[in-house]
Amino acid sequence: MTKEAPVAAGDTPWLLVSVRDVKEAEAALAGGCDILDIKEPKNGPLGMVPPAQISKIVDAVRKKSKTIPISVALGELSEWDDLKKIPKVPAGVTYLKVGTAKVGKDANWPDRWKVIRKQFESNAKTKFHWVAVAYADWRAAGAPSPTAIVDAVLEESLTKSGGCVGVLFDTWAKQGRSLWEWISRADLKRHADALHQGGRLVALAGGLACDKLNDLHTLDPDIVGIRSAACKDGLRNGVVVKDAVSAFRACLRASKK
Repeated sequence: MTKEAPVAAGDTPWLLVSVRDVKEAEAALAGGCDILDIKEPKNGPLGMVPPAQISKIVDAVRKKSKTIPISVALGELSEWDDLKKIPKVPAGVTYLKVGTAKVGKDANWPDRWKVIRKQFESNAKTKFHWVAVAYADWRAAGAPSPTAIVDAVLEESLTKSGGCVGVLFDTWAKQGRSLWEWISRADLKRHADALHQGGRLVALAGGLACDKLNDLHTLDPDIVGIRSAACKDGLRNGVVVKDAVSAFRACLRASKK
């Protein structure tokens, strides 16, 4: 692993596409994704793919590209109370992220978060780039607020092992409402500026489509993540297809003009 997280070059954010299997991964790569994200959408906003399937996808991708960043969704913090159940993640993975739904009322969630991250790394015998997840609809998710997540990330030192390299702003409820319907552009701008000043990455996701990219450049995100927009007919639980990925990539480039 490199000491610093990969960052996008140029003015266009990196495009992250979430996939559930090797076939979808191949479509995402062919469509021009910059980061390949592994998750099972049927299991929630950060649904984890079975470990054996993760390894299969990582192996297939690494045969095609040694350098493309791979991220893996690990479900929610509340799912890992038993540390003995934490699986081994392949060393070929770049980013890991775990959600904070249902732990917002637990004052000790930051400590639980750190312990779980450390256990994943211990099992894998490697260091990963961790990305924190801030749910825009945090009240519905029972999660800490985006402000609490950002503050927790910025309180950690990047020079020490385990500090998060960035924050993903996403939606917990996947019911057709986009990120913009849950959090104001002004609040996102404030969080993004604070994170960038702290040397962190900013990722945006949550129902983003070509018609949801107006003024995206004002937030200066490093990464934009999609699932529904990458699937046939825009259905989140559908199948990722090359043409949908390449079409969104074109929209993303145009949004910077």
